[in-house]
Amino acid sequence: MNSIGSVIGRGLLAAGLLIPAGSALAAGSDDGFAAFWTQFKAAVGKSDQNAVSQMIKYPVVYNDLRQVADFPVIWKGAFKPAQRTCLAKQKPIKDTNEGKVSYSAFCGEIIYVFGKADAGWKLTDFSVND
Repeated sequence: MNSIGSVIGRGLLAAGLLIPAGSALAAGSDDGFAAFWTQFKAAVGKSDQNAVSQMIKYPVVYNDLRQVADFPVIWKGAFKPAQRTCLAKQKPIKDTNEGKVSYSAFCGEIIYVFGKADAGWKLTDFSVND
């Protein structure tokens, strides 16, 4: 019994030491995306088309090159109820390529790609999930 308690105690001690280190790393790498993602998910969840449209960097490729005026086409195709529900549950994946950071969220056949623009984070691309 004593050895099991000792092993558990050492495991808890190691976990206790690792958790603050992980938190510090996450806090040090805050690039502002978490705040954007919270706002984006809220806008999508409330079906706030105006807010979502403002969170897209135009022109954007969605089945073709799309401008702001084409947002109704984007909304009807990429933000159907199933995708909105899916996006609410997603934890985007961070990617760094040639020093540029982006995030991706996967919902069904669509990959939503987010990048940092001059005005902050934006939805920059839709891709087909293959």
